[in-house]
Amino acid sequence: MPISIFPMATSGRIHTNFTDVESLLSFKAQLGDPYGVLAANWTTNTSFCNWVGISCSHRHERVTAIRLLHLPLDGTISSHLGNLSFLSVLFLGNCSLTGPIPQVLGQLPRLKTLNLIYNILSGPVPASIFNMSSLITLSLSYNNLIGPLPSNNSFFALPRLELISLSFNQLTGEIPSAFAECRALQGFSLSSNEFTGTIPSELGHLTNLTLLYLGTNQLTGTIPNSLGNLTKLTALDLGENLFEGVIPKELGYLPNLEYLNLGPNRLTGAMPDSLLNASTLTFLQLTFNNLTGSIPVRIGESLPSLTRLLINANHFTGGLDFITSLSNWRDLVFLDITRNEFDGVLPHSIGNLSLNLYLFGAAQNNIEGEIPRTLGNLSSLVFLDLSVNELVGKIPLDIAKLEKLQSMSLGSNKIGGPVPSKLNSMRSLGSLLLEENKLIGPIPDSIGNISRLQHLSLSSNRLSSTIPMNLWNSGNLIELRLSRNSFHGELPPQVRNLKALDVLDLSVNKFSGNIPTVLGHLVMLAHLDFSRNSFQGEIPPSLGSLVNVKYLNLSHNFLSGSISKSIANIPQLGSLDLSFNKLEGQINL
Repeated sequence: MPISIFPMATSGRIHTNFTDVESLLSFKAQLGDPYGVLAANWTTNTSFCNWVGISCSHRHERVTAIRLLHLPLDGTISSHLGNLSFLSVLFLGNCSLTGPIPQVLGQLPRLKTLNLIYNILSGPVPASIFNMSSLITLSLSYNNLIGPLPSNNSFFALPRLELISLSFNQLTGEIPSAFAECRALQGFSLSSNEFTGTIPSELGHLTNLTLLYLGTNQLTGTIPNSLGNLTKLTALDLGENLFEGVIPKELGYLPNLEYLNLGPNRLTGAMPDSLLNASTLTFLQLTFNNLTGSIPVRIGESLPSLTRLLINANHFTGGLDFITSLSNWRDLVFLDITRNEFDGVLPHSIGNLSLNLYLFGAAQNNIEGEIPRTLGNLSSLVFLDLSVNELVGKIPLDIAKLEKLQSMSLGSNKIGGPVPSKLNSMRSLGSLLLEENKLIGPIPDSIGNISRLQHLSLSSNRLSSTIPMNLWNSGNLIELRLSRNSFHGELPPQVRNLKALDVLDLSVNKFSGNIPTVLGHLVMLAHLDFSRNSFQGEIPPSLGSLVNVKYLNLSHNFLSGSISKSIANIPQLGSLDLSFNKLEGQINL
């Protein structure tokens, strides 16, 4: 289909600088310009070459560039811009532009840069844009563009194109193999769209490519071996697609590769040994696949520059000996091996990992043995998750040295002993999850001194004694789960201080006394469970003030009297259980 079917805004006219002024004013007329930036500046009182965002050629005084960034222009792109025959740069980024991209922009003979990122543009990408012999940069990311890209090879004539970015739109269809003819291409980004089909193997001809981003689409099939020809590639993102098959060994021979993201997908097989040749890698993500086998013990020696290793949610097996070699990664920040089938023990060498380590996740494996005290050496650690394993022994006291730690999850293991009193030195701790273990003894008074604590879960342990008074003064607590222990005593009036509380679960303990009326002050509560205790007395009418409660369980206690009518007025209540008490009278729910 010849390109001439598109209307020529320039047809039959001799272009002058008067034409340029006329075109700019027509563009301005279609903009809301709520802050009056163009209204105050784009006037005939001054030369248009001095208007904000406008550049002109010195010889002909013709418009060569329009650069308007981060201005709420609030309007559409006028087709009159197609009359700017000397225009080489059109950059309208983050300008709140709506409507379609005019077809005539594809006929600007000198246009080298077309950048319309961060707008609200809609409709398809005009086919005429793919037949621009001067275009070097095409960036239309972060819009609402729809539809497929032209598949007819005759439309593709982009011999100088170096960068194309169409990410974060709603584009559909297959990736045209004709892109392989854009031999000057260095950056190719179609991520976060709705593309389907396979990756054209012809893309392996783009030997100047340094960036290839195809993540977050609906692409299928296998990863082409031909991508191994892209020897200048520094970043490859194929994550969040539906790719199957094995990881091509050819990817490990890309000598400049720094960023490799292949997850989530449906990849199978083992991590190819060839990846150990990619010595320039700094980021490796294989998450949420069906990969199997063990991690090579020498991975740390072979990939010395890695800062992020994310292999969670696979079926990797074997021991954790490879962690010892990771001590070579002095810049390691993220290490996530969660949701695999690793076994064995955590080696003491884990304390030799990078002092920059920010996250270590090893949850949902089959890891045995004790938690190494050397974990306390990782002074920059912010997130630690060892939950759902087979860990035994006690919580090492050295772990309290992690003063930057914000979240520690050790739940669903077989850890015994007391809760260390020194945990209060972890002043940044916001989440402490120790549920489903074999912890004994009381809750240390010092826990209440962790001022940033928001989530505390000690459920399903063997803890006993009363609740320390200063815990009721932890005003930042959002979640307090103490169920299935042997706590006893009465709830003090200080419980009213937990004003941010969303979840309060004290079920299956030995609490007694009356339910405090001050609970009605906890208006943020959505989940309240006091079941299977020894509470007595009446249900306080003040519970009717808990306007956000969705789950309320007071069953299996010794509560008496009538059911307060106020409970019937709780607007969000979806589950109410008052069974197995000594309540009487009429039900007014």
